[in-house]
Amino acid sequence: MNTRIAVVGAGLCLRPTSKLRHLLTACVVAAAAQASMAQTATLSLTDAIRQALTQNPQQLSQRLEIDRAGLGLAAARAARSPTLDASANATRYGYPTFVHGIREAGVFPPLDTTIVDLGLALKLPLYTGGRLTQGIVLADLGQQITRERERLGAQELTFNVSSAYFKIQQLDALAQVYAARIASLEAQAKRAALLRDTGKTGKLEPLKIGTLLTKARHDRLRIEHRGREAWTLLYQLAGIPRPAQEPVLTRYVAAWTPDATLEQMRQQALAQRPELQIAERQTAAGRAREELARGESRPEVSLRSGLSERSGGDGRFFNDWHVGVMLSVPLFDGGVRRARVDEAVVARRQTELAAQQLRLEVDKQVEDAWNAHAEAGSRLRVTATSIAEASEALAIEELRLDQGVGLITDVLNAETALLGAQADRLQAQFDLITTRLSLLRATGALGPERVATLVAPDNGAPEAGSPTERDKR
Repeated sequence: MNTRIAVVGAGLCLRPTSKLRHLLTACVVAAAAQASMAQTATLSLTDAIRQALTQNPQQLSQRLEIDRAGLGLAAARAARSPTLDASANATRYGYPTFVHGIREAGVFPPLDTTIVDLGLALKLPLYTGGRLTQGIVLADLGQQITRERERLGAQELTFNVSSAYFKIQQLDALAQVYAARIASLEAQAKRAALLRDTGKTGKLEPLKIGTLLTKARHDRLRIEHRGREAWTLLYQLAGIPRPAQEPVLTRYVAAWTPDATLEQMRQQALAQRPELQIAERQTAAGRAREELARGESRPEVSLRSGLSERSGGDGRFFNDWHVGVMLSVPLFDGGVRRARVDEAVVARRQTELAAQQLRLEVDKQVEDAWNAHAEAGSRLRVTATSIAEASEALAIEELRLDQGVGLITDVLNAETALLGAQADRLQAQFDLITTRLSLLRATGALGPERVATLVAPDNGAPEAGSPTERDKR
């Protein structure tokens, strides 16, 4: 597995890019993580996120989009600089034409049917009605938007990798629970068969056990399939093929609780959410486009100059030059420019309304994530009680069966109740971590460094799953 990952990482380093230095740095980071995997055969959550951020094709494409936006900004700034063009042409005329203009009074210029013209032309924009300035503003806002989109993509990728990572562990633990359930049912089946052979029980109990055993085996198979799908998703997010043998995942427990009130988290979201930053810059871009449309109705002034060399068929060149200021004033276009201004005004208003709607949605997302986190913590506490009660009930039913006063059916029902409680416990543990991930994502603060503080290695200590009084507010 590790060899294949290293090959993929090396192949990525060979891909051409306009920012080769940054890509090489990313490859070095990925190679270090892969070397760590090769030595320990253990994949930590931090390494999984790091590999995804450095090797996921979509994330790399978003970084290249930032580079592309930067090139667009450079082009917009360069539009204010003078332009110098060289030209050359040779023309054959049907009748003799002047080789150059009149240079002296009373001296007639030469004529020729073949004219060769070499020249340099200089143009410098002096005033464009603000169009060039607004073009720079738009390009700068476009680059800022691509940066925020890359940050948004990194947060989404971090959330998805973390969710897949913990889902794998949840399904693995659930598969072990079902394996124990199957082993217990198989033992109960043997015991029921022995009691049936001795006439101490009828045929109904073995049939019930057989049905439960078949269902348990099917459920374990389904869980194993979901686990393999989660592994495939994890490697897909990491941007590498799934190997034949998976590494061992480091087990974690929840270790972080919100250190701010709901209102404080709402304020954090308004200040940090990438989507809101994008909406704010799109609104600013709408204002810039409106100003750009208004600038089309303003005059344009530019400096123009040129130097030329002209020759006839004899190869004798004559130089000439010119310099001047050009003024262009738009007078009438049938209302095209006015319509473009109105269109830009409507588009700008739409971006403002979209930003307003997004702020309302973000506020709701923060509140929903807060409530989901509180519910997950409460459910985790409930499952602890349910497991204790189900375990005690199962022990009582087994004792009654051993003493000959109980029924196998009661034992099976108690085992089923315990299995459900254990499954609920695993789901609650998964939900507690994912809701905390969602809470960080809702505030725009989700990143590898925050995920590292969200969980702690599982050393058998109790989970930080109980919300504090502040969490309940």
